Amino acid sequence: MGSTMSQRQSGNLTRRAFCTTLTVGSVSGMSSSTTAQAETFRLGGEVAAWRGRAPQSIAEQDNPTLQVEAGQQYRVVWENVDGQPHNFVILDANDNTLSKTEIIQEQGATQTVTFTATPEMAQYICEVHPTTMVGEIQISGGADGGEMGEDGGVGLRISPITYLFAAAVVLAVISPILFALLLFVIGTGDRTRRVR
Repeated sequence: MGSTMSQRQSGNLTRRAFCTTLTVGSVSGMSSSTTAQAETFRLGGEVAAWRGRAPQSIAEQDNPTLQVEAGQQYRVVWENVDGQPHNFVILDANDNTLSKTEIIQEQGATQTVTFTATPEMAQYICEVHPTTMVGEIQISGGADGGEMGEDGGVGLRISPITYLFAAAVVLAVISPILFALLLFVIGTGDRTRRVR
């Protein structure tokens, strides 16, 4: 331990310290990305339409398209604007209900819906007013932008942090081999003289 400390103090970083630092840095970067909060969409519900409020990309739009990424968690917070009965329902392409809230009628009341985006999600509606309060859900993700592949599956999107973590693991595995090769080629410089 004393020699390691003196090497670090003199500016030389050992292979083990380098690999440990690289791996710990990659893991801490990955853990901070997984603790991110769910993205929130804010809507106002009235008979005429769902009114987008937030984020800015949907603000002031009627029945805005909710752009989501498969596998990510989202939250919809909506307010009953007109005091009429409304609820929030997520449907698939065949109009099957995937998620549904209770109907609320009190003006100013809010509901929060939390969901994990899946490829089958297609639209959201108010069950009571399905012809006017209806919006699309657009799923993205994967190398092909979330479109269905030839085999009918949806591709996965790999985050840059995952690539960095994989690179750190590969480096940790091959660095001892590279270090040994380097020592073999240039030598250690620790040769002792034979005394005759």
